[in-house]
Amino acid sequence: MIDRNKIHAMLNHWFEAEINGYFGSPYGPDLNSLLMGPLDSPVANEFINKMKQDIPILQQLSADQLALYSQNEGFETKVIYLKVGDVAINLNQIRDSQMSQSMQGETYDADAS
Repeated sequence: MIDRNKIHAMLNHWFEAEINGYFGSPYGPDLNSLLMGPLDSPVANEFINKMKQDIPILQQLSADQLALYSQNEGFETKVIYLKVGDVAINLNQIRDSQMSQSMQGETYDADAS
């Protein structure tokens, strides 16, 4: 039986996957198109449709149970949340953690002798 914990595990896996990271599959979130696009662009529905395509069990959720919404924080910051059931997931934090993981590669000193 698929319960809330399994759906959250599926979402965690989806968010940790790199877009097109599986050979021959478009699986994974495109957070850049969602977070870096113009604020008036209609990307929320595309993002949710992509999520439902990658995780078919989400197609059974209504618009009230699966939605994106945003909140302003401070003067220039807009935080985007994914609401799944009664849980809100901060997509800005997920993107920040992905960026910090990709930046943890090896570094080299170009001026080293």
